[in-house]
Amino acid sequence: MNWDSVATEKNTIPEQAGLTQASLEQAHRLVKSAQHPLLICHISPDEDAVGSMAGLGRALRQIGLAPILACSDPIPNTLSFIPGTDEIVSEVDAPFDLVIALDSSDRERLGRFPQVPGFGDVPLLNIDHHLTNLHFGDVNLVDPRASSTAEVVLRLLGALAAPLDAEMATALLAGIVGDTRGFRTNNVTPQVMESALRLMKAGASLPYVALHSLDTRSTAAVRLWGAALSQLQVGDGVIWTSIPLAARQETGYTENGDASLVSFLISAEDADAAAVFVECEDGHVEVGLRAKPGFDVAQVALQFGGGGHALAAGCTLAGPLGEAQARVLAALKAGLADQRARRETSL
Repeated sequence: MNWDSVATEKNTIPEQAGLTQASLEQAHRLVKSAQHPLLICHISPDEDAVGSMAGLGRALRQIGLAPILACSDPIPNTLSFIPGTDEIVSEVDAPFDLVIALDSSDRERLGRFPQVPGFGDVPLLNIDHHLTNLHFGDVNLVDPRASSTAEVVLRLLGALAAPLDAEMATALLAGIVGDTRGFRTNNVTPQVMESALRLMKAGASLPYVALHSLDTRSTAAVRLWGAALSQLQVGDGVIWTSIPLAARQETGYTENGDASLVSFLISAEDADAAAVFVECEDGHVEVGLRAKPGFDVAQVALQFGGGGHALAAGCTLAGPLGEAQARVLAALKAGLADQRARRETSL
C-alpha cells in the first residue's frame, strides 16, 4: 500500500459516498471525448498505482485512444512484472486532451506534471480509493470503500465496455493484491474476491502476481531491512525504526521508500502501530505508518500534511531525521492512547 498526502492548505476532506452511476457516466463521456489522454500515477509508485495505470492504458488503446502513461518517479524494478510498465515515461512533451489521475489523493502526489504546459487547460478525471482524496478532478471516481484503485478502474472498464485480456487483468490484479497485502486487509469483501475471480478468468495468474508482488525483493532491499532492523525499537504499543540516507547508500538500495518494511513490522504481536522513517536526499523524511485493525494511523498522518487509510498512511516532513521521528512518534503514541481510552469508555 501506499499513503497519499493531503494538500497543506486544506484541512477538511470531502464527504464521500463511493461510486455512483452518474459519476461513471460522466467519466465515460469524458474518456470518449478524448483521443490522447495523459494518465498519471502518484510519486513513489506501488503496485496499485502502476497496475491501475497500465491496465487502464491498455484498455484505452483497445477502444481506439492513444494514451500517454507517466510517473514523476522511476518505476521500481520489482514492479516490472506488471505488463505495460515499459511504456511509462517520466517526461511529457506530446499534446494531450485529458488528464487521468490514478491512485492520488491530491495534485501534489502527481509530482511535477501539474506544472506541464496545458495541464490546466484540459479536463481532469480523478480515479482513486483513498479516504483522504480531495476530489480535485472535474469528474471524481473515488470510492473509499474499494480495496484499491484497480478495483475502481475495473468498474470503469465495465462502463466503457472495454474487453479484458490477460495482460490487462494481470495489471489490475497486481493492484488489488498489492493494496490488500494478498487479500488480508479488513476491506476485503466478497465484491473484492469477485473482482479478483473475474480477472483470473480473463487470464491473470494469482500465484504469479502474489509471488512478484509480495514475495520478491532485491538483495539490496534485504540488506536495507537488515540495517533498519538493527535499529528497531518498541514502546507504548509502537514498533519503529529509521533508515538514514547513509544506510541506503551503504546497502546499495537506490529506490524510494522502505522496501515495504513497515508492512512487515506491523506483524509484531506486541505492536498496535508501526512506523518507518526514511531520510531522503533532499533532507526530508518520509514516514510510513501501519496499524492493527481497530486502530487508525491516518489521523496522525493528517497532522503532518499526509493521509491514507486507517491501517496504512504516511506523510513527509522536513528534517533532520531525529527531530521528524520524535515529532511523529509523540503524536502517534498520543493518538493510540486516546483511541484506547475511547474504546474503553465505549465498553
